Amino acid sequence: MDKKDAADQYVAAALDRGLQLLEILSDARAALPLAEIARRMGLSRGVAFRLAHTLERRGYLERIDAVPNYRPGVRVMGLGFSYLRSLGLTELARPYMERLRDATDASVHLGVLDGRDVFYVARIAARHGVVSYIDIGDRSPAHASAIGHALLASLADDEIARLYRDASFETVRGAAPRNAVELLQKVAEVRSQGYAVSIGALHSNVLAIAAAFRNADGKLAGAVSVTSLDTERLRDAPQLGASVIAAAAEISRALGYTGA
Repeated sequence: MDKKDAADQYVAAALDRGLQLLEILSDARAALPLAEIARRMGLSRGVAFRLAHTLERRGYLERIDAVPNYRPGVRVMGLGFSYLRSLGLTELARPYMERLRDATDASVHLGVLDGRDVFYVARIAARHGVVSYIDIGDRSPAHASAIGHALLASLADDEIARLYRDASFETVRGAAPRNAVELLQKVAEVRSQGYAVSIGALHSNVLAIAAAFRNADGKLAGAVSVTSLDTERLRDAPQLGASVIAAAAEISRALGYTGA
């Protein structure tokens, strides 16, 4: 028996299964019926139901109909917010986000990379032409948006390749990469110009421009983006991009990053 197998005797099987169930629903980005949950976990419907029922009672799952279909509950999001509050990232970044909003007259979003998703942790609404389709706690596929491209561009190519190994590139709006090769080409463009741009990536007629920021260790910490309903502002992309890069640099410095 190797060390890993020896350690497995200490795993709490029920807890491990419950966490697996939450991960499956999170990856699905949609409610799933109990039968499908049981199939994906390789469990009987009875065992899957007991797990789901327990998590539902604790507020970590929500049953939305009589099928039953389940989706993550509000307490799951609350765990994430508690962690983010402990980091102080949203509070630290807020003044820089507000200045970016005022300088660009656009909505500003802050996101972190969670697997192959962007998890949105802060939002400052524009004073005019508010983009309201993204809210705090929302997720979006990282390969399909400017903020996701900015986050991924801060990773090494081999990290991106591992992250998207055997990934299914879901159909999205706009000219999103359709496979890992196209994604690597896209992030190379982002690295070259210093910021990412998309139009209609997640929702039609929305322009987004984003740049990543780093922590004191020089590692990816998140990305900031501006979004506007006026796609004609694409002609101002260099100026908007410069503003976003400057805001990202300010957040990096506030996090203790001292590099270029």
